[in-house]
Amino acid sequence: MDLIKIALGDYPRYEELLLRKDKFEKEALQWYENYIREFGPYLIALFEVKVECIRLKKLIAMAQAEINQGFNPDMDKINSQVEEQMKSYYEELKSLVNDHESSLKYEPVSEYSVMKIKKIYREIAKILHPDINSETHKDPVLQDLWNRVVIAYKCNKLEEIEELQVLVNTALSERGIDVTKIVIPNIEEKIKEVEKKINEIITTDPYNYKFLLEDREETEQRKKDYENEKQEYLKYKNELESILKEMTGDL
Repeated sequence: MDLIKIALGDYPRYEELLLRKDKFEKEALQWYENYIREFGPYLIALFEVKVECIRLKKLIAMAQAEINQGFNPDMDKINSQVEEQMKSYYEELKSLVNDHESSLKYEPVSEYSVMKIKKIYREIAKILHPDINSETHKDPVLQDLWNRVVIAYKCNKLEEIEELQVLVNTALSERGIDVTKIVIPNIEEKIKEVEKKINEIITTDPYNYKFLLEDREETEQRKKDYENEKQEYLKYKNELESILKEMTGDL
């Protein structure tokens, strides 16, 4: 593989920025897991009643449309149509429930393991990161290995990332890829892009959930806010059910 070795200058900065970006992305994922573990029951309960309000509004709108045309609403047909329209909401609710259940299975990882995972990841990233090694994008095996490395890193799987390090080195050796030689075209532009991405990560959710979760008073207030919002939607749900019953004599 004919590559050009870049001298010291922009390359070390680019490499370090990529590693920082990955670090912040991992932290953002961890803060999301902490957030969903803390607030999951409140979010699920709130979303459930929101979804039911959406369903009732759709039923009312379709029933009213048939009444406007001089027909008695066929509620079996309308319910079937609405259920089809609601699938994406149900999937979103299911995803939220799954996220919360997964967060409850979290197993603490020792500081030693975390540091070792970070060290191994940095070593692998410097030779396999798609934004550093263009061959990773071109080779399905290398791409698959990189994807597995990212998952192991984000999920703090020490044994897996240790095994993957061996597989990565073997794969690169088999392909005759000299990782001491690398070229990064348009590196200044790419540095700006990574800096922009880092700023976006650390100034938005879920990374910023850390500030909420580190403040117990604010955390408890957020729970109260979610509960109050749910109560408001429950009132709205009851109103919608009354409207629908008055229109059709059914729910």
